Amino acid sequence: MNANLQAPAAPSKSKLASALPHAMDAACFAFFALSLCVPSGYSYGSTAIALFTLIGLIAVRPKTASQPSTTLFVGIMLLMGLLWSLSFDHWFSAAGWGYGAKYALAALSLWYLSKTGIRLSTIAWGLACGGVGALAIAAYQAIALQMPRVSGFTNAIEYGGIAMYLGFATLTLALLGRWSKLQIAALGLCGACGIYASFLSDSRGSWVVIPLLIAAIWCMAWLNGYRRLASMAAGAMVVLGLILAVPAYNKLEQRSAEASLQMSQYQQDPQKYAVTSVGQRLEQWRLAIHLIEQRPLAGWGLEGYAQAKQKMVDQGLAHPSVMKYGHAHNEILDMWVKRGLTGLILLLLFYAVPVCIFWPTPRRLDLVDVEQRPKMLALRAAATLLPLAYFGFGWTQVFFAHNSGNMFYIFGLAVLWGGICRLEAQPAAATQA
Repeated sequence: MNANLQAPAAPSKSKLASALPHAMDAACFAFFALSLCVPSGYSYGSTAIALFTLIGLIAVRPKTASQPSTTLFVGIMLLMGLLWSLSFDHWFSAAGWGYGAKYALAALSLWYLSKTGIRLSTIAWGLACGGVGALAIAAYQAIALQMPRVSGFTNAIEYGGIAMYLGFATLTLALLGRWSKLQIAALGLCGACGIYASFLSDSRGSWVVIPLLIAAIWCMAWLNGYRRLASMAAGAMVVLGLILAVPAYNKLEQRSAEASLQMSQYQQDPQKYAVTSVGQRLEQWRLAIHLIEQRPLAGWGLEGYAQAKQKMVDQGLAHPSVMKYGHAHNEILDMWVKRGLTGLILLLLFYAVPVCIFWPTPRRLDLVDVEQRPKMLALRAAATLLPLAYFGFGWTQVFFAHNSGNMFYIFGLAVLWGGICRLEAQPAAATQA
């Protein structure tokens, strides 16, 4: 062989190290932007994030020390992955380990992103494009396909909830982040798209969290000294919500009236009206509470819960329609009845730990330069809304019973935490927002 002929040199680690952050930014942008507008849209971005994380750990190996908050995040995520993997009937059953693997990859991605960071602009415009994409598919399904209830490519309830979060998170960034006027207008419009897409889904469970989200945004800004901004932001969201509700007023009024009527009907004759949307939830809740009273500590397990429900149906103590669903239509009751007090505590921590870590405080805002504090407030506020929204959604639907609900939450936490860590690590002049 000619000694002058040499094999092409392998890409250097320095080139990979410089290219990988851009690839990760693109993956995180795609995660939010594609989450609802294409089939399994949340899977493309999350898969890319996990893949780039594995590449980065092998080739780049970030050496910065982990924050205690990151360790706490990783711990609660791994515990929840383990919890979903166990049926509480057969302890060594591998039926749920698929979810456990996803949670492990999300925890690893969160740990990696906490060291490398994600640009704020990536998160902001990813959320914004996600809201626009949600409305685009909703408009297509409502107008072109004449669907009575739009659902994107997932369950209508999950679609409505995630669209609502995309809208509110984008609005929060727009109103609290002190962008240019053009950027505020663009982000505000995109946020409105996400909220209106949620209205089109007829998902009442996402509508009821609106007061909670607005109140949380107001509190976060007010408690950090941005009192005028807090009132302006909350007022703007209320006004915008009213404006968006006008085109969908008939549908909103109809759905609200149906809920009130179905609740009244169920109270009068549970056996007859347990088949309605609200009646089914009330029947599932009644049944779950009854079973929890019998086994409040250990729970019934996945198979045991189904068997106990069937037994009550056979005895005429529950309507047969309860067997149509494998969950209790309430996240807290469903976890408690299946996995007992241990599961309930971990679920509550799965909401509370991210809220406590994300929640903006004066001390946390002081970690960045004065010029960056509004953007840190906005990003932390938008991140805090994710567990708060899921907590609200969970009162009428089991979001974690669906792949879309799990994937959007765990990888959403990872991306948002990566953005916060980058803002904290970078000086204002070097931070690209």
